[in-house]
Amino acid sequence: MHRSLAGAAGLVSALALTAGLVGPGLTAAGAPTPPASAPLSSAPAASASPASASPAPAERAAGPTRPAATLLYFHDAHEIGPVLTGGQDRGGVARLATAVRTVEERNRATAVVFGGDLAGGTLFGGLYQGVPMVEALNEVGVDLANFGQHDFDFGVDHARDLVAASDFPWITSNLTTTDGTPFVEHGTWAVQRVGAVRVGFIGLTDAIETTTAAADLVERDPVEAARAAVADLRAHARADVIVAVTQYPMDENRELVRAVPGLDAVFGEEMAEYDSVIEYEGDVPLMASEGNIGSLVRLDIRRERGTDRRPGYQVRPSVIEVDHTVTPDPALREVEERYAAEMDERLSEVLADVRTPLLDPEQKSRSQETALGDFVADAFRAQHGADIGWVNGGGLRAEAPGPDFTLRDAYSIAPFANRVMHVRVTGAGLLRSLEDAVSRVQDAGGGFPQVSGMAYTYSPSAPAGTRVSDVRVGGAPLDETATYTVAATNYVVGGGDGVTGFADAEILVPLADAPVDAETIAAHARTLSTIDIEPEGRITVLP
Repeated sequence: MHRSLAGAAGLVSALALTAGLVGPGLTAAGAPTPPASAPLSSAPAASASPASASPAPAERAAGPTRPAATLLYFHDAHEIGPVLTGGQDRGGVARLATAVRTVEERNRATAVVFGGDLAGGTLFGGLYQGVPMVEALNEVGVDLANFGQHDFDFGVDHARDLVAASDFPWITSNLTTTDGTPFVEHGTWAVQRVGAVRVGFIGLTDAIETTTAAADLVERDPVEAARAAVADLRAHARADVIVAVTQYPMDENRELVRAVPGLDAVFGEEMAEYDSVIEYEGDVPLMASEGNIGSLVRLDIRRERGTDRRPGYQVRPSVIEVDHTVTPDPALREVEERYAAEMDERLSEVLADVRTPLLDPEQKSRSQETALGDFVADAFRAQHGADIGWVNGGGLRAEAPGPDFTLRDAYSIAPFANRVMHVRVTGAGLLRSLEDAVSRVQDAGGGFPQVSGMAYTYSPSAPAGTRVSDVRVGGAPLDETATYTVAATNYVVGGGDGVTGFADAEILVPLADAPVDAETIAAHARTLSTIDIEPEGRITVLP
């Protein structure tokens, strides 16, 4: 049943009132399987031997008869409205609703699976933190969800609020609290009856270390967690088909299928912004839809003679585009337009004039000094009056060409809602952090440090660990025995991009009291009034 939309404000109020994490029709582990769905449960790890790959089926296209059950899969739902990038017009919850209902009209035995990531990650996600997306997906009629790391960008409590506001259950097989309790109670797996087919689901998430929940969650090994979830599922419920919903790319999903017997299909994370990808490991399809709700992966489950691994059923994937050819659902289109207008009004505030454009051509901030990087590092340093400002180049997500610098620019540059912490670190720790941060420059790794209040030289061709030299803080050579104050995001301080030197830093402004990075940038722009900054030799690149 679909809810009528009440807007973000109504949902925010509902977050505190919605009770329970188990969706309608789901029961506790060990209870008899009800007509529509089966239990959610959790279990300790179980061991299993690796599965051997079998040949992919010769015929992969869906036949003309109606399948016994259909699964529709999408993920990466950061934007509520259509996305206009790369010359394409894709996505939007209004088109998604139409695409889903078109399939449902032809086969009532259809379930909708969301793979995760509806908060943070983009300007819209940073501003609204996933709240409008939950309400929209309630209306679309999602039946089950797995977590993406961005669903924890605003902490575990906010993620729990999103779960409580959802009309659909969320599962995770590998995320626990620090005491080992599953993050979702009774939610390490699910079995749902789709038509006559009992479909089992497990869910896997990675990259929790990149979120503000890093200190509150434990990310278990995916193979170990998947084996345990599948074993517990089979011990407590009957499933005709088992599907893994993961936030992993193709190579990791191949390893998962090899290591965990009994998986019949894998829904994974996007491999390309504009292309859906379907590959096979043996006869198990590995599927990824486009980013930003650009497509649905359709998995038809057909009752056939089958193979030895899957007697009675065959799974056959295909792709449904969610683009300009799809007529938007009128009610959800109104919601999209309302949020677009609200964002436009909210973000149009002019904070400063831009005299020299803040550009980042070809993402140069990942490998050399840029005016954009200098500006943001200056903002962080000014916020806390620190000796050093530090921002990872991969965290700079947009340019600000001017002539006006608006609130939209601030949130576009820093859409992840990281917090700007203030820490005290030894010179030795600072040097180790610099070495860590430049170690993946050749791979365009996002850790490359844009800095304020300091300067350094590095050679990308030198062996990792020996690339940094001539480090100066406040114009003086770095003293490895001295201590320095640093303003950097919780992502960097927490070890993001492999930076280890802040592990023993003294926390001067803790995460709970630290300002959001976009607001820090906005405040700095207001103070400057005119932005006129060019690279000044803070970073010297040698051969």
